Amino acid sequence: MKKLLITITTVLLLAGCGPEDDDNSGAQHAAAAKAEQLAAQERQQAEAKLHEQEARTSRWQFAAMLAVSGAAFALIFGAAIGSRARHDSDK
Repeated sequence: MKKLLITITTVLLLAGCGPEDDDNSGAQHAAAAKAEQLAAQERQQAEAKLHEQEARTSRWQFAAMLAVSGAAFALIFGAAIGSRARHDSDK
């Protein structure tokens, strides 16, 4: 009798552990899929924005490097011309 009571209690407790209602879980799955889709879209927008910012940064870095290289060349070229002019004025 004791085993029968334990078996019935176990069956009744486990009967309540079934899957959720199909209507409710379907709505939850749809909401989760929509949230996942929105997250993917936001991630793509953020990646596109990051790529655009990196492109702008690389353009400015290239322009700055070109300006620094030009300034260094002008300084060296100017020093050479000045040295040559001073050397020619001594003659």
